[in-house]
Amino acid sequence: MLRLNDLGQSAAPSFDAPLEMLLACHDKVRHFCVLLDKLPGYLAEHGVTPALGNSIDGILRYFDLAGPAHHADEEDELFPLLRQRLPDTLTPLSRLAADHVLLDQRWKVLRQQLVALQAGTAERVNAEAIHTFTAHYRMHAQLEEDWLFPLVAANLSDEELRHAGQRMAARRQHPV
Repeated sequence: MLRLNDLGQSAAPSFDAPLEMLLACHDKVRHFCVLLDKLPGYLAEHGVTPALGNSIDGILRYFDLAGPAHHADEEDELFPLLRQRLPDTLTPLSRLAADHVLLDQRWKVLRQQLVALQAGTAERVNAEAIHTFTAHYRMHAQLEEDWLFPLVAANLSDEELRHAGQRMAARRQHPV
């Protein structure tokens, strides 16, 4: 498994090291998936609390903004270069892109439930929908770490990665 230290960079990633940044995003995905997984049990024990509202704010912010930007980083910066250089990767890259669409669809369902909690119009969330989303996201992130990121590291030049990182940073300055 490719991890931050495998790339020879510091522990605080920046867009100067785009693969490290993408890995750091996966760590955040896992963190927010843990929060989501705990949500049904927390609600059953405590109900909707101000502390829960803060956690929901963070979850919404991450999956509304950072998640889609992360997927765009991969689809717009990495996938085209790999498709061009390694035509045999078309099917696995298509699978990853399809995962992005499915994760987005699943997120929209969860998002409605989280917003309803915040608005006071719901007291529960669908635990199965949460589990399906978080399990899928973890599997997807692991596939990228085990297959995509090592492939990128082995086949893209430092200059290509630097340019990709610049475009990734620009994407966040001017979100779509």
